[in-house]
Amino acid sequence: MKSVLFCVLLLLGVQLAQAQSLNLAVTQQPCNNNGIATATFSGLTLPVTVTWYLGSNPPTIQTITSGNTAVYTNWNGSPLAAVATGSNNLTADDYIDAPAFNVQISTVPAACPVPGSATVTPSGGAAPYTYQWFQNGTTNLVSTSNPASLPGGGYELIVTDANGCTVTNDSMNIYSTPAFNVAVATTNANCTNGTATVTGITGAGTPPYTYLWSNGATTTSISSLVSGNYNVTVTDATGCDATGYAYVQQSVQVPVNVTATPATCVQTNGAAIAFASGGTPPFTYSWSNGATTQSLTNLPANWYSVTATDANGCFGTGYASVTSTTPINVTYTSVASSCTSPTGSATLNITGGAAPYTISWNTFPAQTGNTATNLAPGSYYFTVVDANNCVRSGTAVVNPVNIINTTISSTNPSCTAANGSVSVTASGGNAPYSYSWNTTATTPSITGLIAGYYAVTVTDASGCSALAYKNLGSTSPVNLGISTVKSSCIYNSDGTATAVATGGTAPYTYSWSSGANSAMASGLLTGNYWVNVIDANGCTASDYTFVPYDTSSSCYCTIKGTVYHDVNNNCVKDAGEPGIPNIQMHLSGVGYVYTNSNGVYSFKAPAGNRTLSETIQSFYPLASCQNNNISVSVSAATGCVQTFDFANVINPIHDISISTWDYNFPVPGYDYNMAVIISNQGTVTEPSVLAGMALDSQLSVPTFIPVSSVVFTNPGYNWYKSNSGTVSLAPAASKLVLMDFNVPTNIPVNTGLVYKDSAVYAGPMTNWINDYTPWNNVDYFTSSVVSSYDPNFKEVSPKGLGATGMITAADSVLEYMVHFQNLGNYHAQKVVVLDTLDADLDWTTLRPIYQSHPCVVTITDAGVVSFTFNNINLPAEMYNEPASHGLLSYSIKTKDNLPLGTQFTNSAAIYFDYNEPVITNTTLNTLGIIQDVPGNPGSEKSEFSLYPNPASKLFYARINNAGKAKVADIRVLDMNGRTLISKSEPVQPGVQNVAIDSETLSPGLYFVILNLDGNMQTQKLVIMK
Repeated sequence: MKSVLFCVLLLLGVQLAQAQSLNLAVTQQPCNNNGIATATFSGLTLPVTVTWYLGSNPPTIQTITSGNTAVYTNWNGSPLAAVATGSNNLTADDYIDAPAFNVQISTVPAACPVPGSATVTPSGGAAPYTYQWFQNGTTNLVSTSNPASLPGGGYELIVTDANGCTVTNDSMNIYSTPAFNVAVATTNANCTNGTATVTGITGAGTPPYTYLWSNGATTTSISSLVSGNYNVTVTDATGCDATGYAYVQQSVQVPVNVTATPATCVQTNGAAIAFASGGTPPFTYSWSNGATTQSLTNLPANWYSVTATDANGCFGTGYASVTSTTPINVTYTSVASSCTSPTGSATLNITGGAAPYTISWNTFPAQTGNTATNLAPGSYYFTVVDANNCVRSGTAVVNPVNIINTTISSTNPSCTAANGSVSVTASGGNAPYSYSWNTTATTPSITGLIAGYYAVTVTDASGCSALAYKNLGSTSPVNLGISTVKSSCIYNSDGTATAVATGGTAPYTYSWSSGANSAMASGLLTGNYWVNVIDANGCTASDYTFVPYDTSSSCYCTIKGTVYHDVNNNCVKDAGEPGIPNIQMHLSGVGYVYTNSNGVYSFKAPAGNRTLSETIQSFYPLASCQNNNISVSVSAATGCVQTFDFANVINPIHDISISTWDYNFPVPGYDYNMAVIISNQGTVTEPSVLAGMALDSQLSVPTFIPVSSVVFTNPGYNWYKSNSGTVSLAPAASKLVLMDFNVPTNIPVNTGLVYKDSAVYAGPMTNWINDYTPWNNVDYFTSSVVSSYDPNFKEVSPKGLGATGMITAADSVLEYMVHFQNLGNYHAQKVVVLDTLDADLDWTTLRPIYQSHPCVVTITDAGVVSFTFNNINLPAEMYNEPASHGLLSYSIKTKDNLPLGTQFTNSAAIYFDYNEPVITNTTLNTLGIIQDVPGNPGSEKSEFSLYPNPASKLFYARINNAGKAKVADIRVLDMNGRTLISKSEPVQPGVQNVAIDSETLSPGLYFVILNLDGNMQTQKLVIMK
């Protein structure tokens, strides 16, 4: 009996040890759809059924009656699975991917005349391997070895394994270190007389040398050059070569400004007109679409570039963005949703455009049609496309069926103690309510809290919820007062500020903004200071103060004068000769000021030798007898005054400009105010300025707020025009026009609003073309409906494209607007706005345009501009909301010859009396080129990449033409936005590679632009040599 049991156990053990298994292995690589996979099974009883699964293909079934393998042939390399089932009903499975056939390449740079080398390490595939090395872009076979000895350059490698499978690497470079270096010097072109000269060859070269320039010349220097990039390849007696690079700058700037008129949807009814200035007229124009006229018509929405060339051959480039408008208007209604299941809906009411409309909703799953259903509470983005491919988009909001209102009350903790509390009171919805705090508490009130952030979700009986939160500060027993001693003079650092702390627990620790760490901060200049105090228990207090100065002291001398129109050119200010306003004056070591409405300027200067100068404007040149850059020796004394008048002549110029801004922002259900500023930037009084406004039909008829005496009438649909004679502007004067619109409650958030504002110095309105700078007489302004905003904010025009605010070199003048509002509980007697200018802006070109209240503008030599509103008495928002606002605007030029990628950032600090400043948002513009410009709605997006990247003497543009484009236009631009290579190549649908010779490019960063039927994309290219 024992022996029988032993046998049974033994047989059972054998059966357990022979558990079923299946293993898949690659027998032959599937490189040409001829792969072979072998399945080996065990533990299964014959016959065995093997079922093969390949993607979505029907299963392949094999019955194995002998042996333990099954073979799958004609495998294409897709993921392959097999399931084996024995007659004993046991199964086993396995899964396999074709192992990738790859190569890794390591290189050794060449050092002329010694070649470099490349070594290939294959992985996957079947040995042995063969190797073929070709020069990039050719069929020239240069080596079949591994490693391969290769001179510097670009190569394509093809590796073939024993099964005929191949792998290709077409972006392999052997970098070469030249035996010598080449130095090149240039002189500027004015406009076609630039030069470039090889000034030195250093290193291990062997004379004699030969020269080959990018323009074909073979001498050591070249001349008669226009602005642009040039290079020279120098070859020594042994055949080694090196390349020198140079950029010839243009000494005469030719700014090109372009005014564009939007197209309607996808129609070709847009327009653009270019205005070249600087240089020597007449100008010729060359547009990116081949046109050679100053203006273009019948344009679709797109980006256009234009090059203007003056009579002497100097040139400049401008860009036009022809945007598109839409006649489609959309409002919506919504049905509230249950909070526990998606029962809401949103219905669009569409007017304008041409039916039928195609509507798509950003829901999951995607919905179409006027009404989106089964929506949970939230926001839903939609797009409407009409029969003409016009587009309107926005966001519809679905509310919960029950709206819960919450009120938060709180008690702040004492310093670092845990004795604070927060309570929430709920109403609306369906009681009872449940509570969930971020502390895990579930009661309406929580106690024993330290300072910090507390949030609670209140949920009613229907499952609807609302979020409420409170930031608990801390109360402090520490009280703080500050006493000051004025500095003895505006330039003396001998003022003091003393903090007096009471309450709390001594000792106290002090921290001043000046860097002092005791109760008294000494050695202070006049200015603003603040202090933080911490007691022994960690309780804190802070305060802010202003240290004045003794105005009767004698540490400075007043340097003042008048900039005036010297009618008789005798450099004597005669009676009746008017002052010139808004002229920038500079005193070295002190800063910049601007002349007032009477042409008067004034500095308070410390002792020392200084230079006084006027920033010359072309409209107001100095009189022939007037010197600039006057040396001033300042000896500080009580009552010291030195007077220096500046005699100017006036070129009679008509130059009106108009700019449009958000005074506040459009929020559904509230009033939206749009600010239009009309300015006289010319030199003569304009008594009959006309302004016109074409308004967006989606908002109500505007009410004109009587900030000025401008009277507008409504002669046509959505068109308003000022009455003749109601706008009169002296030179440097501006007028603000405020338009008040009611924003409908059912307008979608993110709806775009488009306005066209224009102004002329005298009628008719078509006279804008005769203005001195006509490009700023027409302003197409776009705003967007938002849900909320901060009333203290900063704007820039142009805003630029995308998140980086991309602008082009043609956008050389930026205009900034700072908005401020008194949100305190008492009127502000003084408001100071400090704005630290970006270092890439030309501070000498800053021009104040508009200030809502009387203001003094100064700039320090460090580029900090101050707008000081003394005695403004700005009321608090809670008492007089309309009067609690203020604003200012100014324009400033960017510096010349900045590289692409330069960013212009700007924010402002707003001081209301002596409180801590309110810091605005930061505006951002980035100097760049046109990229990722969409074509018509519905057009296909093509793919575009570069290889090799970095490149040396050759690179390829890999283009996946997903649309119907027949020609690819490719341009290579340097960091200054100058086109260095331009190439047009016929293309077919699908993927193709376009070879581009980059031998003439110097090492550095470039931008490559692809234009396929108006769809423009940009890639960065790095050249390394």
